[in-house]
Amino acid sequence: MKIPFTWQYLLGFFCLASVMGITHELVHHLAGYLICGEWGYKTFNSFDLAEGCEAAHPNTVWIATIIAPVLLNYVPLWIGFFMLRSQEVGKKLFGFSLIFSVIPIMRLVFNLMGANDEPYVVRILFGDNQLAFWLMNLVTWLLIIPPLVLAFLSIKNRFRVLIFLFFILIFPAFVFVFVGIFLENLIVKHQFLSDTLWGMPYLVLLAELLSYIGYYSLRKHLKTL
Repeated sequence: MKIPFTWQYLLGFFCLASVMGITHELVHHLAGYLICGEWGYKTFNSFDLAEGCEAAHPNTVWIATIIAPVLLNYVPLWIGFFMLRSQEVGKKLFGFSLIFSVIPIMRLVFNLMGANDEPYVVRILFGDNQLAFWLMNLVTWLLIIPPLVLAFLSIKNRFRVLIFLFFILIFPAFVFVFVGIFLENLIVKHQFLSDTLWGMPYLVLLAELLSYIGYYSLRKHLKTL
């Protein structure tokens, strides 16, 4: 399968990745509301539960943390994996796009650094337990590596390695800088559109709307070689 490096495909892929990332934080936010009974606060990178919620619900708040990577990272990875095994080229291309849209390298790297949702849940449930920490990382790698291997093997373009590196490293670096630093700082440091509705800054809501519109408009290019 040759990956189509058209502007429509690349922009559609960016919108898909934006939808996945923003929805990841939204799932945290909604789960927190269901557990706490009131809205917390979320930006592009993080979410906070409502004040006092952790003390009031010490046995369940971890669910709001783990549910997002399960539903918006690992499940899409394996949906993409099985779509890549399809005989339909449109499904194969969308499966390839879905695998990289959840930015798997960030789970592989940041989990090892203890900085993601999964290590946080491990600390809540098991404390500073190194065995639990490394078992969590092992499970993470076992869940992520097979879809990545299949995605790599599915690339039939010239310079397969460079294309794989674009999706696994270069694109995540762009997302980290543009979303994780630039857009996040607009809210946190510069207070740009930082007023909130249901615990979400207007800038986040605007980005969500634009991402959904962009994905809806360009989704056919994620299935067309």
